Amino acid sequence: ETNARRAVDRGYVQVLLTIYVDWHRHDSRHRYMLIRKGVLQCIKSVTNIKLGRKAFIDANGMKILYNTSQECLAVRTLDPLVNTSSLIMRKCFPKNRLPLPTIKSAFHFQLPVIPASGPVAQLYNLPPDVDDVVDESDDNDDAETESEIETENDDDKDQHFKNDDIETDINKLKPRQELGRPIEELKMYEHFFPELSENFQECDLVSKEPKPFVPDTNLSGPIVVPTAGEE
Repeated sequence: ETNARRAVDRGYVQVLLTIYVDWHRHDSRHRYMLIRKGVLQCIKSVTNIKLGRKAFIDANGMKILYNTSQECLAVRTLDPLVNTSSLIMRKCFPKNRLPLPTIKSAFHFQLPVIPASGPVAQLYNLPPDVDDVVDESDDNDDAETESEIETENDDDKDQHFKNDDIETDINKLKPRQELGRPIEELKMYEHFFPELSENFQECDLVSKEPKPFVPDTNLSGPIVVPTAGEE
């Protein structure tokens, strides 16, 4: 932004346009397309600020880029020049007022329910001859914001962005293991699910030696489900 202001103050916008036109006229075989694109990139960087856009328009840059782009349309390899020129012209073109006396549609449809307040009610309550078109012809803040976002996106490619909203505490990221039922009601299932009450920290989980199988004498009898009926 500092370099863009310096370029505007020293009149470099007109110089850049003159250089681009000179390369456009003499590079008839299109061997130095990258140099021509580099000049356009400089103009694009200068027009990121409001003063740069004004200097570009005052230097008749809109007509210059439009005419040179028309001459480049026949050559497919010059599409990057046309695209960059289109971005610059679209960014610098001043906002014009809508050619309408009102934003109301020419066809009117009666709503079944009109709210008592809000933008819809205000629109329906306006007299027919009131000019309700917002005039933003001199406001280029949106274009300036768009260019700033574009510049920030280019800078983010080279720098690692740290998001402060990302939680880094492991304890907070662990899910809370809460039982859906009290532990007292789950004791009746200890016979089928010993992990509910057994302390596995005392077990030797690291040992690779297989433990001898000891048949459980409690399994010799019939298995009774506690929640089953008497039948």
